[in-house]
Amino acid sequence: MAATVAETLSNPITICNPKPTRVCFSYAAYAKNVIQHLKSSKIIVDKGLSDIEFSTIESNFTFIFPPDLRSILQEGLPIGPGFPNWRSSSQQQLEIIKNLPILSLCKDVKKCNFWVDFWGIRPRDNDRAVDIAKGYLKKAPVLVPIYQHFYIPCTPCLAGNPVFYVHDGEVKLWSFDICGFFHQVEFQRKEMILRRPSLFNLMNTPAWAATEARKIEFWTEMAETAARETDAREMEATRGAGRHLRWSEDLEGYLEGVFLRLTEAGWKEEDVREMMMVEDGGGGDGSGDWRRRCDDGAFVDKKDVESHVRLLSKRLLRAGWSTEDVVDTLGSSEEIYPEEDSCIDFYHKTS
Repeated sequence: MAATVAETLSNPITICNPKPTRVCFSYAAYAKNVIQHLKSSKIIVDKGLSDIEFSTIESNFTFIFPPDLRSILQEGLPIGPGFPNWRSSSQQQLEIIKNLPILSLCKDVKKCNFWVDFWGIRPRDNDRAVDIAKGYLKKAPVLVPIYQHFYIPCTPCLAGNPVFYVHDGEVKLWSFDICGFFHQVEFQRKEMILRRPSLFNLMNTPAWAATEARKIEFWTEMAETAARETDAREMEATRGAGRHLRWSEDLEGYLEGVFLRLTEAGWKEEDVREMMMVEDGGGGDGSGDWRRRCDDGAFVDKKDVESHVRLLSKRLLRAGWSTEDVVDTLGSSEEIYPEEDSCIDFYHKTS
């Protein structure tokens, strides 16, 4: 039997509260902050692009502005140095700006300064190599210029695409999204340079800001390959520095050995210190002067060391030492510099 209205009202119905609805963040508020920041940095900002202007630009250059960049350009159009003027620049100028990443990388390929492994083996013929590189680059998602050599891919046409730096044979992932880009740079009207990772106080990172970089066809792999090559070069440089450090340590031991030999031969420490110093540093302990010179980098150049040893040999010879005694004490410089004349030969040539 159906319940009466009175019975229904007397029995309250428990209603489960639905989960809080996710807020759909609008890019408009963030865009206002970006434009306000640019204006406060003395960047010239024109009125935002209209829907008709967006359609014309996208039709002429066959790409679609990502939603987050589009929102900023709707709020205001930066036209200061380094920013693309989508309204007043000629189509030819904008075409060059849009194609600049391809033109720049192809130029470096021709100079043999740029190539990536996933393109295959580089042909010896430069023109052929440029054709291969151009083929890959033209198939890649279009990079829409933001400022100078910083670009955001238009594919996928979603908010949150990463920003890449492409210039002079370099392809770098600069920031996770356009929000990160504007938080990592500081615009200055006089110098118009970017300084990372400066943060400006006018903007707070929005909740929708990317926390990791979205993978972009072609460009992500390019940036990762370039990063690996950079790491390899830095590692090799570190190894080179380590080899140089060991060489410096060997030099220090060599000079200390000379000091001990001279003092054991009956020379006073003050006399040895005076002879062994090119410049009086007031070492006080006899060996500290050349040790400090090694630590300070004065002997980084091997020629500098050779000059020091030659000067010491000349002083010993003038003090009455025989050539054999000098060689026995100092050792022939050929042990360290086989391609150079020995310190003894140097003395005979100049005396």
